[in-house]
Amino acid sequence: MAPLRKALACVLTLGFLATGMAASQERDSLALSKQIDNAIHARLKKDGIPAAPRASDARLLRRLYLDLVGRLPTVAEAEAFLTDPAPDKVHTLIDQLLSHPEMPVYWRRVIDRWLNGPLDRQARQVGHDEFLAWLERSLGEHKPWDRLARELLLPDAASPQQRGATFFLTSRLRAGDKAEQLDNLATSVSSGLFGVQLQCAKCHDHPFVDEWKQDHYYGLAAFFNRLEAKNEGGRSVLAERAAGEVKFVTRKKGEKTAPAMFLDSVVLDEAAPTLAKGNAAPSGTGSRRQKLIEHALRAESPYFKRSLVNRVWKQLLGRGLVEPVDQIHQANPASHPALLDALGDDFADHGFSLRRLMAGILHSETYLRDSQLATPKRPADELYAAAILKPLSGEQMAWSLAVATGYSDQLAARYAKDLKPAPAKGQLTPALRIRWEKELEFDAVVEKYRYAGESFQANATQALFATFNPFTQKLLQPAPGNLVQRLAAEKDNGQLARGAFLAILSRLPSAEEVTEVTKHLESAGNRTQVSADLVWALLSSAEFRFNH
Repeated sequence: MAPLRKALACVLTLGFLATGMAASQERDSLALSKQIDNAIHARLKKDGIPAAPRASDARLLRRLYLDLVGRLPTVAEAEAFLTDPAPDKVHTLIDQLLSHPEMPVYWRRVIDRWLNGPLDRQARQVGHDEFLAWLERSLGEHKPWDRLARELLLPDAASPQQRGATFFLTSRLRAGDKAEQLDNLATSVSSGLFGVQLQCAKCHDHPFVDEWKQDHYYGLAAFFNRLEAKNEGGRSVLAERAAGEVKFVTRKKGEKTAPAMFLDSVVLDEAAPTLAKGNAAPSGTGSRRQKLIEHALRAESPYFKRSLVNRVWKQLLGRGLVEPVDQIHQANPASHPALLDALGDDFADHGFSLRRLMAGILHSETYLRDSQLATPKRPADELYAAAILKPLSGEQMAWSLAVATGYSDQLAARYAKDLKPAPAKGQLTPALRIRWEKELEFDAVVEKYRYAGESFQANATQALFATFNPFTQKLLQPAPGNLVQRLAAEKDNGQLARGAFLAILSRLPSAEEVTEVTKHLESAGNRTQVSADLVWALLSSAEFRFNH
């Protein structure tokens, strides 16, 4: 690493770590925001813990763009916001970004990860693009979450609008034997839609959670045992047999036939009797999945509404009210139980509106707090006294690198013939984002910045990627209109520093930072190289790698 890069990295990274559609005033979600703040404040007051003040405009600008559209703001977007004198501009920006055309494109990937986990390229070959398109369309239409879940569990194959939803079930029926397929179905549905992990109740009653028995695991599996995936014209479609039961061996080595039973222990379809020749007679009437939908997705059912509320809360605030998010049970209580119940009830009472839920959280002072506190010891994250540092996800990292360095303009030019209409210079469009996300180049960044577990720890692979990978090195080479070229052409050192900080960190540099940058600029003869080094140092800083 060049000495200049080392010096810049130390100055900028340590500096960060040391300092630690517009709506009316009476927004529909205002009462929800107040309810959130009252609950969080009550806990902080009880424990004698001061809350962090509201974050600066620049931090909130960056945080909101990352959380809602999955990228940094462009320089033009940042300048427009930072120079706006309106006192309520943060709340206006929230409403604008909730209606932003890129919001469904980013959040479809967020929800895809909730439902399907990380998928390699092979797993995405059949039906995944259609699934993402269905999610994007659903979010763009503000489809209620219960309707979205209904289409996941019982899609209408005859409807072009719902066909993409079949991926959720068919993808789990394409690999492994019947037992593995059924396990994938049961665990994916219980975790993704109801916030419950049932894997440990497969071979015996859950060893640590009295709430979950073998009967619950196989009872949920029984709703999907009759499903089959068939190939029709190169497309996977769902078929359902009229009969078929799930049998399992209990811990006492006895065989048992599972009725179709939900997590609340309510049996929705009894197991069919066995006929003389060993065949199962058809049981009940109608699809078992239909019965599951009618019971489990009701407004009164706690699992469905609490699961989604908890996932959205974690996505925006960095920690779920219940952690881990798919282990909601009595032995793992929420940090704020009454708040989780209240948010779930409000979510159901307002038609399972994802947008209202998000708006309620985003407009709250709890969300808008700074990530830094004056107190020497940081309170536990579960208290939400300050914003929680969140590492950029792979998708956020890829698009933030592209936007910050001007590479997004090169992408727009590259795909101009494929995109109708072609994006204007400096403009990102949903079509452009979808196009680049199909490329191996995009996947490579996502994979390198995927982190495991509940905490972030930088690793050598990421450091090498940021320094030596051909893609990141390409971003540091001067190209027509990109950031390095623009900075190298800037004669005024202060303006150069301003342009670099605004593009990469979405804020203006401090006087000390301008001085440090100027020193480095004046110590080197090659302005293009020193500009590239400055860009590299800012991109490698903790301030860039975290959402704060």
